[in-house]
Amino acid sequence: MEAESRQSSRAFAPSALLSYWARSLRTMVADKDEAGSAEVEHVDHSSPEKGAVNARLVFVCIVFGAASFMFGYDDKLISPVAALTGFVEKFQGPNPATGQFVLTAHNQNLVFSLPLVGAVLGGLLASPLNFHFGRKWPLMAAYFLSIGGGLLQVFAPNLGTFVGGRSVNGIAMGIATATAPLYLSEVVPASMRGRSVSSINILNLTAGVVGTTIVWGTQKLGGHLSFQIPLAVQSAVPVILIAITMPLPESPEWLVAKGNLAQARHNLRKLRGFSDEQVEDELRLMELCEKHDREMQAEVKFWHIFQRQHLRRTLVAGSFYSLNQISGVILSTTYTTVFLTELGIGDPFSLTIIASCCTLAGTIAAPLVIDRAGRRPTAFVGMAILFIIDVVAGGLAFDTKNYHSTLAIAVLSFIFNFFWASSFYSLSTLMPSEMATPKLRHHTMSYTIACQEVTAVITTLVVPQLTSADAAGLGAKTYLVFAGCMAAIIVFVYVFMPETRGRTFAEVDEIYAAKVPAWKWRSYRTSNEARTGESPIVSLQKT
Repeated sequence: MEAESRQSSRAFAPSALLSYWARSLRTMVADKDEAGSAEVEHVDHSSPEKGAVNARLVFVCIVFGAASFMFGYDDKLISPVAALTGFVEKFQGPNPATGQFVLTAHNQNLVFSLPLVGAVLGGLLASPLNFHFGRKWPLMAAYFLSIGGGLLQVFAPNLGTFVGGRSVNGIAMGIATATAPLYLSEVVPASMRGRSVSSINILNLTAGVVGTTIVWGTQKLGGHLSFQIPLAVQSAVPVILIAITMPLPESPEWLVAKGNLAQARHNLRKLRGFSDEQVEDELRLMELCEKHDREMQAEVKFWHIFQRQHLRRTLVAGSFYSLNQISGVILSTTYTTVFLTELGIGDPFSLTIIASCCTLAGTIAAPLVIDRAGRRPTAFVGMAILFIIDVVAGGLAFDTKNYHSTLAIAVLSFIFNFFWASSFYSLSTLMPSEMATPKLRHHTMSYTIACQEVTAVITTLVVPQLTSADAAGLGAKTYLVFAGCMAAIIVFVYVFMPETRGRTFAEVDEIYAAKVPAWKWRSYRTSNEARTGESPIVSLQKT
């Protein structure tokens, strides 16, 4: 479905989340025995490791985080580009149902939905590429692919070639957005990992604002240049990224996994500001965590997530990415400019920039809201607002001949973006990682992403068939369909969504084992061992 959710799912791809959570063991491991044994202990996560950060590490994080800028630009660019008169004139002509230069439902499906197949393929390719070739070189390959896909779009003689270029770009985006957060989660100190990886969302949405602003400027030119210039900029971005990514060091953790300790030590030394002795300590902990990861993964299989004791957690964790796509946000993100053009309200290209800024603002606000208010309150307040907006906007759509009604629908769509990003969207990236059974987290996230991608394809195919004048012609009345979906989602969340704020993985395991109803989690008191996070952690012995 919609692009924000797709971005979120890739920015927190299974491999990245596995590294983020499983390798957080490093923050609980300390070298305490002069004979060489290492035991796990609980340590403070509240501040970064003193003296670890240097200028090179900051630069590396910015460069690899910029991979999400490439995705965000592509993600937000297509909606205003597909609404440009010059684009529709070249690749289709007037819509036979209305005579306006608006893509038909069929062509919207081709432009928006078909490239998702490429993104799915890229996401699947990322795992073996990351395993065999590391983090840097798969990302470089994605950039080269993106250049080719971008140029195909710039010089496409027909719609088929353009969609082909979009699909090639989709493969590149799938690889890049799964690889970059994985690298970031591995190179920063453990206490900084959450901020480092989550910053990708902000970079992604910032790129969306840049992309929509460029199209707003070029649409005044008219003709083919109005869409070729933004697409040419898209092709130039990976050229710059290749140049600045090439000299950066490979992930030390991947090198450790491959047994190349000398190179891992050399790269880690470049990325740390503290002493050689501390570098050696961190390297040894990487070895221990890698050994533990291999032992954990050897004991479990993918189908274990559907075993009776894990099934409820799997289904609930796997639902958030998919459910947020049927909230109604697709109308104000993926199809924003096309939707606003069909409404006939104001300058749709200027309004698209406002829509992107509202989504960005919500994403920035999310970390402040979720950790202070809690997961369930954030979900209920946010979802209730989304439901109300769906109902009101859908009701106003019965009077679209009234200028004030159509203006109100547009304004409500912007408000929708803010509350969706600050609640539903952000919870979609957080809850699966907190709820999954620790040893099955990687498999649970793979299942979650697979469900999300299936929903993405379905929603981007169905929505044009509902909204377009040459199909069902519901237009903004489609919000009422999403209102029904939101009502069902709110009931589902009340019954099944637990409050995990401040809970350790051990507490989550204990509460699920006790079969405590989701609405009683906040007041449930767990054992002291679970609260300290000690019970699920096994001792790691130095080999």
